[in-house]
Amino acid sequence: MIGILATLIVSNDPDPVAAPTPAPAPVSSSPRTEPTALPSPDHASAESESPTATPSDTASPNPSSSSDADLTAPAGYAEATETMWGLAPSPCNQHEQQLVNLDDGSSRVEPAGTGEDNGATKDPRGAELLYWPIRCWDSGNYQLRAVPNTRVGLLPADKPKSFESCKAASGTGFGALGLFDSYDREKRGFVEGAALCSVTDRGAVSMALIDHIDDGSDEASVSGTLYVWPKSP
Repeated sequence: MIGILATLIVSNDPDPVAAPTPAPAPVSSSPRTEPTALPSPDHASAESESPTATPSDTASPNPSSSSDADLTAPAGYAEATETMWGLAPSPCNQHEQQLVNLDDGSSRVEPAGTGEDNGATKDPRGAELLYWPIRCWDSGNYQLRAVPNTRVGLLPADKPKSFESCKAASGTGFGALGLFDSYDREKRGFVEGAALCSVTDRGAVSMALIDHIDDGSDEASVSGTLYVWPKSP
């Protein structure tokens, strides 16, 4: 009842008093600064960190990559040609051995015989590398060496890959190496990123990059890019 009477009295008032209008806020003499939202902890830490380095700032070159090789040809030599080379054990029935020609990466397989003839070749026919088994009945016994009377050497993985460095390395010699022995390979520096270098019988300088070594089977195999700087005609 009291609420109804109050409503009737207000509605019958002939001159209701209007509600006061709020006074405008005083104008500040200095410009108003809007509040700045604080960044979340994750966002703040991200902004405080130094800029992320680009790949060119941090990445170290892969020595075995063909893009890292300086293929500049000096006077007296033609531009470098590019192909592939590789080593792979042959089925050992007659002590078969593989010979690799570093002028073009080609290879051939021939029976090597036994005894004193094991690991020898009577007619290299331009080959620089010989890959042969000591015994056919043992696993992990294939050896790699330079063919006698050839100029072959190992260019370490941390050295620049260029004509000059490869020509210099070719004179260091390359004796027999058991490829399935990873300890021996690493000790000699025959690792991915290194290269076998040669001055071939044609006078060319060849650089056989060791891009991949697979010793997951009984015998190790090797593959890579071969660069050859032939002598100018």
